[in-house]
Amino acid sequence: AQAILAQALVISAEGIGIVPRCPTSFLRSMMSKAIVSGIACVLVLQSSSALASGVETCRASSCLSDQSESVMLQLTSPVRSIVPAKLVPRQVANPFAWQTSGGTIADSLWCKAQEPAEGWSLKGCSPGAPLDIKVMTYNLFWWNLFGAQFQNGNNGSAGKLINDSGADVPYDFMVFQECEDGHRVLRDAGLESTHTALGVEHAIVLAYRKDAWSLMGSDILVDVAEDQPGLWGRRTLLLARFQHKASGKTVLLANHHGPLVVGSGGICGGKATAWNILRAIAEHVQADDSIVLMGDFNAEAHSEAVRTLDDYLNRHYTGVSFRGVDH
Repeated sequence: AQAILAQALVISAEGIGIVPRCPTSFLRSMMSKAIVSGIACVLVLQSSSALASGVETCRASSCLSDQSESVMLQLTSPVRSIVPAKLVPRQVANPFAWQTSGGTIADSLWCKAQEPAEGWSLKGCSPGAPLDIKVMTYNLFWWNLFGAQFQNGNNGSAGKLINDSGADVPYDFMVFQECEDGHRVLRDAGLESTHTALGVEHAIVLAYRKDAWSLMGSDILVDVAEDQPGLWGRRTLLLARFQHKASGKTVLLANHHGPLVVGSGGICGGKATAWNILRAIAEHVQADDSIVLMGDFNAEAHSEAVRTLDDYLNRHYTGVSFRGVDH
């Protein structure tokens, strides 16, 4: 405890405050530790310029966790019990802009990937006042659940599950994989008047709560990987940026459905898939965005793809279905 105090690290239920000269390596290790409190968690990837040298404040995410595939996360600066006089965060250019070492892999394939530069990362924390958001990822298994020759929607069972799990606190963002019609899912959930669905190409969709968030620009689809021969084909990352209407805070939301065979990284390999995801995020994120990446990665926590992403993003949740391919 004295060693921590010597670094002027202040821990509270609201977050973590750090004053100057706290080592960056220590900050990064602390940022990976969520404060667990008992409801629901998928994935929280915090972002800001706070990891830059000399920045005075940062905090750990707050993550409520059980076996549900939904999340409460906090985008906030800390409530500090020690505040140096006239503490002003350093203003920097976008620290998340893509940087490469020049190295590449999968050179003979369309999915050739650039290696991130040494020291580059998407890890960070978002500045500003506290903001809780709730998100969910859901692979709908469309052909089976909605196929006319199979369950034909099963009386809207997916929508009912979404409605029930969002009854107490509404979802700010939802991402769906194997989804051929996001609007149908929202209708079944009774959310068509409150949420808007984006995307459908490659059967991945995201939805947002339109009374709380404004879409900034348009959604973007980026090819990042490809299945092993004879399977689905190319795999994508669906991205969109949003601004919170009340606070002005911004979020980059990304939805990924990973390549098959499970754990293989497809023809590109797990590392190339991860690097392509990182580059796509880096080329669209802004300096003060909080990054939320989630989906069915078709890759377990021990896979090369997920372990590579762990080097550059804070993973806060891994599901239990299919040996834990959802993150």
